Parts: sequence; structure tokens; C-alpha cells
Amino acid sequence: MADTPPSVSLLAQTTGARPYIYERLNTLLRKPGLQRFRAAVAYARWDGIGLISTRLESFLNAGGEFQTIYGVANGITTPDSLLYALYLQKLYSHHTYAGAIEDAYVNATFHPKFFEFKYAANTIAIVGSANLTGAGMTRNTEIDMEVNVGERHPLETELDTAWTAMRSTSTQVDLPLIRASKHHGGLGSETRKSETRSDKANKPHVLTGVAASPKPLFKKILDLDEPSKKANLLAQLDTSTQRPSRLYLQVLAYETGAQSADDQGYQIQLPAATLGAFFGVGDQQKTKVTLRFPGDTLTVHLTHFPNKTHRVRLRPLRDVPRPAIVKFDRVGNNTYDCTVLHGKRYETALSKKCTHQTRKGARRWGLE
Repeated sequence: MADTPPSVSLLAQTTGARPYIYERLNTLLRKPGLQRFRAAVAYARWDGIGLISTRLESFLNAGGEFQTIYGVANGITTPDSLLYALYLQKLYSHHTYAGAIEDAYVNATFHPKFFEFKYAANTIAIVGSANLTGAGMTRNTEIDMEVNVGERHPLETELDTAWTAMRSTSTQVDLPLIRASKHHGGLGSETRKSETRSDKANKPHVLTGVAASPKPLFKKILDLDEPSKKANLLAQLDTSTQRPSRLYLQVLAYETGAQSADDQGYQIQLPAATLGAFFGVGDQQKTKVTLRFPGDTLTVHLTHFPNKTHRVRLRPLRDVPRPAIVKFDRVGNNTYDCTVLHGKRYETALSKKCTHQTRKGARRWGLE
């Protein structure tokens, strides 16, 4: 109530020791009566967001509202954290806003650490030093204040005013914004430890027992039950995100390009999901890749057409017994070692590795 003073408690996270801040966020996300969750942080990374993603998605699935504002162009926030926001908006209409703020001045930084949980009768805000990163949620020494304020208290209004001010200077996240920030070197990498700016090469890693970045974003999308939605989300990924290291792709009995019953053809069709998630060719993009088969190296141009497959001519497939599977192993940014599997190796890979389809009856594929 308006006349009830706020209660304040301290959240102290010490390096290498519980309690961890992400555990408190998960507790508040599953607390009955939560209506809205808002987060505004300087730095966001999938290795931190992933620690609360399960609870967050349960909250969204129950009809809760989620809003975010992340700092970008700082070399630490990653594309996957922004892509996850778009992923959630595709799945849940209640993720109502995903914003990004780039510093406007060379000597001033967007630097808040703000988490707000709105319940029917009260609001809980956590404000302090922890960013939404694996380090901020588990490894760093962090100090945050948790404030519990009743409905209609003046402080509740001030919290809303602070959020509104940040949102007014933010830009709504979309794929062009992510790609532009990545292109200009303004986003970090989930596979590179870019959270620290000092030279720590000779120092040990702290062990927390917490698996930060529980799984890459592409694996989380692969867990979706609906094939078409899964394929559409994967197709939106590109070189901005952490990509799989291996693709298994089924080659059907008669690919397009066959000239007769005795000629199987040598074209292979790449589903849009594999173009985006594996080859890093996003919607409306194109790139050149090198495919190294035993005894033959090919240079191939890949183009991602909206909602369509892309046909590629691969000479080594002409005399391969069908059906078969082509295994692509990433050995460089745009270089792949290719192995053709048939016979018993085909059957094993088909059942254990090619577990996904864009739609029923289509070729099967798998990422890892």
C-alpha cells in the first residue's frame, strides 16, 4: 500500500560461493501472482540469460509480460542475447518489447542493472552491479539491493518513470540492427571470453559448479516440438550467432538434376533452416563456401531465398549410392570437410543424427 514503507534486503554474491543472483531471479519468476518482468542492463549474454530462460518461458507461457532493454555496441553484449529476444517474441505475444541502447557519447555509457518484478499488490526491484551475463549471474563478486514496495507507493511510480526514460532512448531490436552491430564489431561472442577487459591470461578460472550457457541458442530452438516453427526460427539465424559445428543432411534417391532413371543427378537441396543456422546465410543473404570432399574441393555460392530451399551442385554425389547422408564438418569460417555416408553408416546416422524435418515427408537433417 502507499503508506507502507518499502522493505530492503541485500543480495551479495561472492566469487565461487552461493547464493547466486540468477537463483533469486528464478525464484521471483516462479512466485505466484507475477504479472510483468522488466530487465534493463548494460551487458546481456546468452550464457547469463540461459540460466533463467526455463523459468522465463514458463512465465510467458502463463501469460506474463516481459520487456527488455540491453546495451549494445559495447563489445560484450552478444548477438545471441538479442536473437533470443526475437525468438521469444515469435513464440509469445507477451514479450512486448525488446530494446537496445548504443552509447550516444564517447565518454558516457549506458550502464544500468535493473530487474523489476510487478505483482498484483507489490513490486520487487533488484538494482545494483550484476549484469545479465554468466559472470554477473554466477562468478563475479556483485552487490545488489532488493526493494519490495507496495502498490501505489511513490517509489513504484519512480521505478516506472526510470524504465520509461530508458525505453524512450532505446531502439527496438530487429535483425538489421543485430547484423549492423555485429558487422561493426560492437557485439561480443559467446565462444570468446569477452566479458573481461584486463589481462588475466595467467590466472585460473573460478569453478562455480553452474553450467553457464546451458546450451547454445540453436540447440534450444531444436528442442521445439513444432517442425515448421523450429525451421523458421533457425532460418533467421546467421553468422551473428554461435553456429553448430556439424550438419547431417539426407540425400534422397533422385535429387533435382537427374537426366534419366540411371542418372541420380548431383544437386542437393539445402533447407532454409540449415542455410541460416549452420552456414550462417541469413534471409536475403549470400556467401561463398569451400566444400572439401575426398579427392575433390568445390567452391559453392549459397543464397538464402525467403522460405525456400537452395539447390547446390555437388559433383561428388553423382556416383554415390542412394539414399545417402552428407556430413558437413566446419573446419573454418566458410570451409567444410564433407563425408558421404551410405549403407549401414547411412542407417545409423539417419536414426541417430538426422532427427529433424522442415515438414512431414521432407528430407531429414540434424545439427550438432
